[in-house]
Amino acid sequence: MLITTYPTRAADEHALKANFLYRFAQFTDWPPPPKEQVRFCVVEHPELLQALQKLPLKIPPRAVQANTDLSACDVLMFGLRERRALQQWQHKVKGMPLLIVTDNSEAYRQLGMIQLLTSPDGISFQVDLSRTSAHQLKLGSQLLKLARQVD
Repeated sequence: MLITTYPTRAADEHALKANFLYRFAQFTDWPPPPKEQVRFCVVEHPELLQALQKLPLKIPPRAVQANTDLSACDVLMFGLRERRALQQWQHKVKGMPLLIVTDNSEAYRQLGMIQLLTSPDGISFQVDLSRTSAHQLKLGSQLLKLARQVD
């Protein structure tokens, strides 16, 4: 499996994060029926959306807003940082079978299942299993072994 801590350069950071998202989806089990193709949605993270668009995905990733129907999303990546907006999203996504990923601590505290962590040494991630199970998802053991921290 190719998820580990990678040294980053500014130009590569978003491409690496997009690859992490892609790999996270490969090691996530959603409730039935099985997913033929995983659909990626992004909230207020245009650089990551552009990086995802460069991946060979059969269904193009899309930007979503609070008024978007999330039934067309399986993985939801948050770039949003504002506490009040995050609280609104928290109510909107409650219990939905969405893998919620973020790269900022405020969004992770409020609703994230996986947080991408960027340091001078590279990119790693942490996982909140209680939120994952509350959304009816199961993360593969190979993925969990590579996490910096699992709560």
